[in-house]
Amino acid sequence: MDRRSFVAALSAAPFLGCFSRPVTVGRPGVQLYTVRDAMSGDVSATLATLAEIGYLEVEMAGTYGMTPTSFRRLLDEFGLRAVSGHADFAEVRGDWQRTLDDAVELGHDMIVVPWLPEEVRTPDGYRAVADDLNRAGEAARRMGIRFGYHNHQFEFDPMDGVIPMALLLDETDGSLVDWQMDIYWVVDGGHEPLEWLDRYSARVTSVHIKDRSAQGAMVDVGDGVIDFERILGAAAAHEVRHSFIEHDNPADSLVTVRRSFDYLMQEFAQ
Repeated sequence: MDRRSFVAALSAAPFLGCFSRPVTVGRPGVQLYTVRDAMSGDVSATLATLAEIGYLEVEMAGTYGMTPTSFRRLLDEFGLRAVSGHADFAEVRGDWQRTLDDAVELGHDMIVVPWLPEEVRTPDGYRAVADDLNRAGEAARRMGIRFGYHNHQFEFDPMDGVIPMALLLDETDGSLVDWQMDIYWVVDGGHEPLEWLDRYSARVTSVHIKDRSAQGAMVDVGDGVIDFERILGAAAAHEVRHSFIEHDNPADSLVTVRRSFDYLMQEFAQ
């Protein structure tokens, strides 16, 4: 089947993204970092596989040497939307306008900073980061793009009596800086995602869905112990717009994104 026929067949397939219970925020997307090995080998074939699985939305983590225009064209071929993209914190303190221009070309609704270097992980450093995030968020808003920050585990390690994640959220403007909650890392940091969702309900506009075993290992969604029905049900009642399946180090990335997607669709679909 050629690409044109493939996309036509995909468009004619039944839409499975309507959920009978309020337990998710729509059909899940996928963070392309999960399939970075496959993307490095063959971008086109990997995107075709994601579309065949049933994904409609992706979150980007680089363009694999392609221009934003070329990458967008390939996404369009397979009926995929890059609704979000991760941008290195160095870009915030660098040529941020170029990053925003690329985001517009790629069709992003939002752009997210996924990581902070160790040298800024001090109370004063986090406060300076908050200023940078506010500035970046203001510039993104002028371009019609939402802006956010994605957590890992380290933001939940108390520092001088303060939890850095709370500091970042409290020191940033809620109208400029969203929170992309990584559910696994909140749990791994010893916290309850629902408590943070309730506390910062208007700030969480997207989530990363990845599972955790009882022993703490990252596993395919459905193979662990995180209660996604409860968490995603609460997320759907708040401001969450997008969800992205992710696994940082899968044994077979394409198997992982298929199994995780199928689990969520089978578990929560009509």
